Amino acid sequence: MTGKTTAYAERLSALLRERGMAPARAEELVAELTAYAAEAGSPLEEEFGPAGELADQLTRREGADAVDGPEDGPDTWVWTADALQEVELLARFGGQGWEADRLDRLGRFVCRRDRQTPLRWSYRRETTGGRHREQLTARLATEGWELFGTWGPFAYFKRPEAAVTGPAAQLSAPPPARPRRRVYFAPWILVTLAAAVAVAVATVLLAGSGAGLTDGASLAGALVGLTAGGLLGAWAWRSAARRHTG
Repeated sequence: MTGKTTAYAERLSALLRERGMAPARAEELVAELTAYAAEAGSPLEEEFGPAGELADQLTRREGADAVDGPEDGPDTWVWTADALQEVELLARFGGQGWEADRLDRLGRFVCRRDRQTPLRWSYRRETTGGRHREQLTARLATEGWELFGTWGPFAYFKRPEAAVTGPAAQLSAPPPARPRRRVYFAPWILVTLAAAVAVAVATVLLAGSGAGLTDGASLAGALVGLTAGGLLGAWAWRSAARRHTG
């Protein structure tokens, strides 16, 4: 952790203990939040706001859980995936009783699962926008589908399996814990992004030093090539994503 992250985590832990939370539980929550922020690539304060406000929220939540009892209330989980995997993952997690409430400002799925009566959920993703999205939402609503979020060209819908299978949709033995992972990106996507950044940096450095790019035409050609490669990659990504939509 960076010094700023460490300072935030230590302050949050101290505030939680000051508000009466057990030290072990405070450390557990801080570790979980730190790991989440690291996976999201955001500083703790940017991700969760001021430590004092976060401590108040966590303390109130823990207090509500204590009043309701350990078996009451929903589990919560926030996760994200690349466009090629998210439909399959939504189906898998929906089968485990996770209901997606919404997409947050970063496009992550904010999910919950009832501990007492978890139900299976079905999901679908459609590529649409504007007036067509409104028409599609109205049409799917007659089949029990509810729009819970949009991100770029995609619209996400959910429906409880009970709408189709009735009581059989209730889970008798859901997985005891939420998945440990929160980020699901295919390795080739990360490799492609890293390669694109490396090529862009190399192009800039070569242009600055004059090595290999001795005139404006050469530099322009390199930039055109990079742009074409990026557009080709974006087209391939969108085409693959469209095939996975549904």
